[in-house]
Amino acid sequence: MKRYETDVRNGVLYLETDDDWIEIGPMDDICELVGGETYTIEYDERQRQVSWLDTDDGELTFDVRETLADVDYDRDFVENITPIDGEKTDDEGYPMRASVFADLMTDIWDSKGNL
Repeated sequence: MKRYETDVRNGVLYLETDDDWIEIGPMDDICELVGGETYTIEYDERQRQVSWLDTDDGELTFDVRETLADVDYDRDFVENITPIDGEKTDDEGYPMRASVFADLMTDIWDSKGNL
């Protein structure tokens, strides 16, 4: 299965597509949209029982910039982002692509990858 990479150039996040790279938006904006430079996922008592999760307090905190620079995506994710107009902004003035991207990422993180 093809995976699509990310690239950060001059503080701007780009996403690979089948044809080229598209600009998602400035990393500063994306961090603001997800709530900060770090993101914390909370696990309940039952979820903490899995062997791969090593946390005493049920929280897993990670650096947003590092995580987004290293993650790759499947075709469905890319196809959800690609048609969004790269020139359009949301009601708060953020690039619409960055806003939708941030919403999708927080949904993925909050669902612990189970969308």
